[in-house]
Amino acid sequence: MKRLIAAVLGVMFSVGLGGMAVAGSLDSPGAPSGGSMMYTLQNLYDYLVSGSALTVQGSFQEPASAPGSTMKTTKQIGDAIKVLFEQCDVTVNDVALNKKFFCTQSGSWGVQTGRVCIAGTPTPTPTITPTPTLTPTYTPTPWGPTPCAAKSGWWGQNGLTGYGCWFVGNLGESCTTVCGNNGSLICDASMRWNDYGDCRICKHWYSGAGCQETDGPPESPDYYVDGTVCRVDSMQPIVAQDCAATNIHTRRFCVCVGM
Repeated sequence: MKRLIAAVLGVMFSVGLGGMAVAGSLDSPGAPSGGSMMYTLQNLYDYLVSGSALTVQGSFQEPASAPGSTMKTTKQIGDAIKVLFEQCDVTVNDVALNKKFFCTQSGSWGVQTGRVCIAGTPTPTPTITPTPTLTPTYTPTPWGPTPCAAKSGWWGQNGLTGYGCWFVGNLGESCTTVCGNNGSLICDASMRWNDYGDCRICKHWYSGAGCQETDGPPESPDYYVDGTVCRVDSMQPIVAQDCAATNIHTRRFCVCVGM
């Protein structure tokens, strides 16, 4: 009988202690230590799938509510990453030398270094077509405003190529004749002869004349008497003077040089 009473008391004592342990507080004795916060599964999913930044709270905070249905599971994360990685097919033989990349190919998983030496694209060499030049048929002597004025010429800017000694001829005269009649000068047949688009050379002599664009007859620039207009081919600002050209309706403007 005494043994039975002792056994019953022992069981009661054990049950009492167990009840005290279960009834204790389950709260943490303090906040988690610094740096112990973790990324959420949603945060990891967004980072791996779309590159969103990984973030953790600066200090521990109790969640306002239990995790909702939007939290990703490890299966969802794994499946999403697998779909993305299986699209990658680049190997070290496809990437420029010493460039780092992440390889997802079997047997080469992880950060790899490219091995391909890619040469720069060569710069094409432009093709330059030389401009043909005309060889003068004379050997000019030093020429300028003073000897030009001594021959009754006008020292004026010659199109876009410098200055020349200009003379105006009579109707139907060639520049060879015009230059020869002015102190036995020579018609300048080099590529430095034309008027401007505003006919300023012609208007030195015929200031009241009109200015007309022409299609470049060999006697241009000239003063077209029938229409009392100066004519110039401004589309070809630097052309060779045609020393022999004539026109019974025009007075030619000629560049002459000394012998």
